[in-house]
Amino acid sequence: MAGFHTDMLLILAAAPLETTLLRKKITNMQTLHCGSIQIFTGKLQGQNILLSHGGVGQSNMAMQLTRLLSEHVPLAVLLCGCGGSYPDSGLQIGDLALAREEIFGDLGVATADKFILLDQLDLPQNPPLAPIIQQSITLNSDILIWAQEILPDAVCGTFVTVNSCSGYSDLSTALQQRTGGICENMEGAAAAQVCAAFKVPLLELRGISNPTGTRDPQQWDIARGTEAAQLGILDLLENWPAA
Repeated sequence: MAGFHTDMLLILAAAPLETTLLRKKITNMQTLHCGSIQIFTGKLQGQNILLSHGGVGQSNMAMQLTRLLSEHVPLAVLLCGCGGSYPDSGLQIGDLALAREEIFGDLGVATADKFILLDQLDLPQNPPLAPIIQQSITLNSDILIWAQEILPDAVCGTFVTVNSCSGYSDLSTALQQRTGGICENMEGAAAAQVCAAFKVPLLELRGISNPTGTRDPQQWDIARGTEAAQLGILDLLENWPAA
């Protein structure tokens, strides 16, 4: 765990529903602002934390996390929330998943017979003038290896960030086959790209709330998925190594 110790952890979720349990457990809580958004400081499981919500979707998450990291320098960002499992992932509702890699799953060109990822289009790039295309971002390996030891039942693999969630089976299968992903979400890759730019370690933990490929409400349990992720965060904080 050497190399990413400071004095504060940033806990981040897209929506307040995904931090309800965590906020109830914060002690010495104070309310601050980042832009127009309320954020919270205090202690959680003995750790100094800053808790914030990035908003649903990639643009909201990227904008708010950039604001946060421009004003604060955390030890690491712990991104938590719910996610959908892909068909062959083996994940069930209430299971935990840890991201090894984040992929922008629907960033590219859809043709009649295939999908071409943006980084396969051979677009001209000029790094001194504009950020390069990053279709996928590998998350910090040191913190991930440690988290796997604390949460041995969590499944580790590729997460897929999309603008359009896969609400029917053919799309779900296509995304899984194209990416090798285990978990679908709407913010993780944007958060990973921002953290990489700021050189801040990111750990992404999601509780499974539904299988992808269906909108059947009987196959969804958002409360169970968000609770699983928050309990995982509490376990990590309780076992966080001393600086």
